[in-house]
Amino acid sequence: MVRQVAVPNDPTNLGRSLLLLQKVGLIKLKDGVGLLPTVFLDVVENPKNLKIVELEAPQLPRSLDDAQIALAVINTTYASQIGLTPAKDGIFVEDKESPYVNLIVTREDNKDAENVKKFVQAYQSDEVYEAANKVFNGGAVKGW
Repeated sequence: MVRQVAVPNDPTNLGRSLLLLQKVGLIKLKDGVGLLPTVFLDVVENPKNLKIVELEAPQLPRSLDDAQIALAVINTTYASQIGLTPAKDGIFVEDKESPYVNLIVTREDNKDAENVKKFVQAYQSDEVYEAANKVFNGGAVKGW
């Protein structure tokens, strides 16, 4: 029986999913593939003969109901919407070193502005982290 793995079909999250599958040893990607690998061009080893199925990201949580799907790579936004907690329910979870972390940025000429400093201080607080954990069912990862 061929095991199917559901992954998001948009380029960024597809690449992110393939890199995670490689990190845990399920597939091997071409050397030097970068952050946007593709299933058909860049998977060079698939020792478990997984069939990688690309779906729209919002469909991934529902794919878990399909007996054909053995695994699904679901980002925190969609996982939390169905009550999954990445830290508790995830088999494999990205860490804070992931190159896909979301960034809040400012221009170089604005980096020392008082309002930016206050924002950074507020954002990097336990209160914001706890609120994010509540929204994402414990799936927030501190990036600071």
